[in-house]
Amino acid sequence: MNSTQLKQLAVVTITDVDRLYAEHAKQMHEKIDATRDAYFGFIFPITRSDLNAVSQAFGLPAEVANHLALKSREFSTFRAPGRKFGQLTNHIYGASILALRGKDLDSGLAGVNDRTLPELVKAEEATVLEIAETRSSWFGRIYFPAQAFANAIGVFGGKVDANTLFDLAEKYGFASNAGARKTIRGDFGIAVWLTMLGRAP
Repeated sequence: MNSTQLKQLAVVTITDVDRLYAEHAKQMHEKIDATRDAYFGFIFPITRSDLNAVSQAFGLPAEVANHLALKSREFSTFRAPGRKFGQLTNHIYGASILALRGKDLDSGLAGVNDRTLPELVKAEEATVLEIAETRSSWFGRIYFPAQAFANAIGVFGGKVDANTLFDLAEKYGFASNAGARKTIRGDFGIAVWLTMLGRAP
């Protein structure tokens, strides 16, 4: 999956979603598993309303977001025994929006580094904070090691030091020290990660 012509999420179609899961399922599963490992094995389920709210922040058409929710549940391997459908997860959604933009799943965030990340967050501040607010009801109560978010950016080719992420979160009031461990509030960390996947050039 390597395209030199990037799409805005606002013009992604239902057909694009179908094509993604039909043609790139193997690589998608690999990246989702790698993202799970990046977050130290944690899986983050999301509701359809969460997905729709985040999609709205990105300008993804409502009918496409609804179709993405359906296809993601069919695609997901995270499911209870005996259940027909799996659960929506941040990992699936994040990989999907990067790929739907025409970005390569291995190198789509290659331009994200210690210098460019703060610039990208500043440029997309409204989106980051909107997504953080949307996810705050659950992720706002959980703090993750800054390294987890650095790892998750790295899955898609970015290279950001955990300290850079911590400093950024601290600037916006979403960071906390836990002894010697630097942690970031989950809603902000997830918002930064998703915004990079949805908007990074």
